[in-house]
Amino acid sequence: MQQLDKLSIKTNIVNLSLFFIFFTLLTWFVSDQIFFWDTIQLGAKHGLFFYENNFSSILLPDNIDSGHIPTFGMYLAICWKIFGKSLLVSHFAILPFLLGIVWQAYILLKKYINPKYIYFALTLFLADATFLSQATLISPDVVLVFLFLLGLNAVLRNKKVLVSIACAGLVLISMRGMMVAFSLLILDIILNVKFDDFKSVFFQLVKKTIVYFPAFIVFTSYYLYHYYSKGWIAYHADSPWEQSFQLVDFSGFIFNTGILGWRILDFGRVFLWLFSGIITIKYFKNLIHDKKLIQILFIFIIVLICLSVSFVLYQGLSGHRYLLPVYLIFSLFTCYLVFEKLKVERLKYIIFSILLVGSLTGNLWIYPEKIAMGWDSTLAHLPYYHLRKQMLDYLNENKIKTGDVGCDFPNLSEQKYMELNDDLQKHHEKNLDTDKYVLYSNVYNGFSDNEIDRLKTDFILLKEYKQFGVFMRIYKRKI
Repeated sequence: MQQLDKLSIKTNIVNLSLFFIFFTLLTWFVSDQIFFWDTIQLGAKHGLFFYENNFSSILLPDNIDSGHIPTFGMYLAICWKIFGKSLLVSHFAILPFLLGIVWQAYILLKKYINPKYIYFALTLFLADATFLSQATLISPDVVLVFLFLLGLNAVLRNKKVLVSIACAGLVLISMRGMMVAFSLLILDIILNVKFDDFKSVFFQLVKKTIVYFPAFIVFTSYYLYHYYSKGWIAYHADSPWEQSFQLVDFSGFIFNTGILGWRILDFGRVFLWLFSGIITIKYFKNLIHDKKLIQILFIFIIVLICLSVSFVLYQGLSGHRYLLPVYLIFSLFTCYLVFEKLKVERLKYIIFSILLVGSLTGNLWIYPEKIAMGWDSTLAHLPYYHLRKQMLDYLNENKIKTGDVGCDFPNLSEQKYMELNDDLQKHHEKNLDTDKYVLYSNVYNGFSDNEIDRLKTDFILLKEYKQFGVFMRIYKRKI
């Protein structure tokens, strides 16, 4: 028996090491990639502010302050101070959290999945396109996912200190982290409070306040200081993100709800929902009495509700990455159905293979250029970096100044905020009525249908680079 335990431990070490090696190699592979999408602001701009000002203030300038506690930027700045300011250091600053996610995912799956299937389940769990995409970026959402899994495991095991640490970390990482922390609080109360009598419940809840008190102190201290210093929280009248925080009307609510459903199914996740639905219907009578499955479904619903409130009520808070915890818990739900409820052994592996291939091929989903897509949430964005470099070389060779070329998000910031150099050159925001040159890519969602049509009628295509569905084009206005 002891020999079997030693063999099992060695097997686990080897198998987990393969996952650790994969994410280490992935980090090395992307370590020269520039800051991309929202990480330009949340990573580079925040980090460089603290780095260049030697942490003289914990408050950001209004033009880059989007309301989050800027802990992630501080973390990057500290890494740059210690190891040097570079893209390689920035990417490897994310690696500890990726490895932590692997470990926490393993702990979570071990609670629900037979050890025989644990690494198949772990592979499927980590194969989500949006998670893998964020894993290639210098992204605070990787930190959020780690803290979420840490906190969820702590709640399920009733480890109060770890719950406290995870929730304080979530509050520090972003406003969405605060929503995730709130979902953990709800789960903690429902799963760990014994509802015997009023007096007992009251004292248990009082004890819970101690667990969440550090997160509360962090939250109130920062935002009271922020409000005292600036007179606003989350956004201000001249904020670039003001429009995103505008409440929608009923039709906007319905539209956002539809987008929510699309996000949940997008990039290969439709396969998980399809097979989960089929298995649920087939084994429904048995499933309604399965306490573990009910618990997973309950966790999914609570996390979904907490994260979807802002998603459906506000105009511009509907990014794919905002729902990462939701995707991962549904992956857990699917893994449980496949590996614990299916009776035929061979069928488990067949469906696992279909789901894994479906999830990975979700990275190949590239929509027509007139349909915006979340390029930071799929590995489809990977060719962009090489194409961008080729285009910059072309502009230099043909003496076309960067500042003379109109462009769109996420390619509007100074080069220093994307490449971590001292280059202050930048493209200006496109204006097809006045621009002589326009740089366009299907990665840039800000071009309207009309503007895309005008590029083909009012401009001449000078050069195009394309690879695996991603393209970059430089246009010159017709004389």
